[in-house]
Amino acid sequence: MADVTNKHPDYADREAEWKQMRDTARGESKVKAEKEEYLPMPSGFRASDHKDKLYESYQKRAQFPDIVNPTVVGLAGTIHRTEAQITLPERMEPIWERATPDGLPLEALHARITAELLTTGRYGLLVGAPAEGAEVPWIAGYTTEALINWSTERDFFVLDESGLVRDGFEWKDEKQYRVLEMKEGAYTATLYKGDKLAAGEEVKPQARGGVALKEIPFVVIGARDLSVTPETPPLIGVARSAVSIYQLSADYRWQLFMTGQETPTFINCDAPETIGAGIAISLKSDSPEVTPDFKYVGPAGKGIEAHKTAIVDEREVAAAAGAKLFDTEASSQESGESRKVRYAAQTASLITIAIAGAKGLEAALRFAGRMMGCSDAEIEDIVVKPNLSFINSRLSSSDLQALVKSWQDHAISYETLYDNLQRGEIASPERDAEAERKLIEDEMDDEPDPIVAGALPPPVPPTDPNAPPAENPGGQNAA
Repeated sequence: MADVTNKHPDYADREAEWKQMRDTARGESKVKAEKEEYLPMPSGFRASDHKDKLYESYQKRAQFPDIVNPTVVGLAGTIHRTEAQITLPERMEPIWERATPDGLPLEALHARITAELLTTGRYGLLVGAPAEGAEVPWIAGYTTEALINWSTERDFFVLDESGLVRDGFEWKDEKQYRVLEMKEGAYTATLYKGDKLAAGEEVKPQARGGVALKEIPFVVIGARDLSVTPETPPLIGVARSAVSIYQLSADYRWQLFMTGQETPTFINCDAPETIGAGIAISLKSDSPEVTPDFKYVGPAGKGIEAHKTAIVDEREVAAAAGAKLFDTEASSQESGESRKVRYAAQTASLITIAIAGAKGLEAALRFAGRMMGCSDAEIEDIVVKPNLSFINSRLSSSDLQALVKSWQDHAISYETLYDNLQRGEIASPERDAEAERKLIEDEMDDEPDPIVAGALPPPVPPTDPNAPPAENPGGQNAA
């Protein structure tokens, strides 16, 4: 019997990587809750009757470095330093303010796509028909873990929608799976829910006018393209380094603790019953040649420096893997041009993520346009152009003058001029060249008086300071 919960073989292959990314992004509390999955128990503890207590102390002293989530947030902020340019038909304008079922605006959805691609390397977007009374379709996001089964022909997807459902004041787990497939040339959706996962009635969503959909309006976005096959998460190297630092930290801090717990030892003499709050050891010998002595005995801690060095080295590995926030290179002495070259070399993956995220969102918006009955021309005009300038690229005044002069000399077109003004952060990314030209024409039609418009007094001609004072027509001295 077919089981809707079956997972694609590639899912099982990547599941452990996705879990590690999620856990390390959550931080120390989540990682420590997983116990030995990330911090194995030392073999010496297992021989002790108090192994659980020893491991608890060992784990509590360890510090997990919070570098994964700040890296995701930092790189997502870099990509969205300047928002993407999104062009939509007028009838789709409402989607700007509410794009998802939970009320996210379009730009926030785009930022969520980027964060998910950085974390797990895959995200899904399902376009649903407009709800009753709504003007535009909605776009629902699905994490990579929710897409459990699929076909490379894109005619079959299984989405795990299980989760907590509120029942009055209580929350209960509810199983639910949504199957999207092509049947008889039309898009069909079926819900499986409840403890027995019984199949519900098949639904065939339609576009405006009752037109059947000829493809499944589900977009799978990867870190490099729109392939449905999952790839290695872009920042898995940072997550692995974070776990390695955590393990080294446990050993390092345990050694620090042990070297601070020296035990007073009495040789060939009786030990007092108590010494402060600690205990003492008495070692006696029958030989008269052994001179009574007293000393503190404890571990030498020879591995402490080695562990400390290993932690520093692992942080450098994390920086190389993508943790730019922990890059210790002194950039204050680095020229702007060399910094741009280095940054360009390090952000090739950011470029692919930015492009793939924009293409995925664009594909989803085009699905939404088709559901609304937009014409082919309107669909073609739906464009999402990502920001690919990840460092400050604002044009200098000299560059701006040279650019405008090139346009005035007919060396470049107005379209090229405006494109450069946008990339140089002079022109608004939310207006295309045609809209900007219309604004200019409207201003020229108004023909405002420059003095009145600027609220400036008339210019006063310069005077000669050595000239005699002008005659006062009122016959009175000036105050």
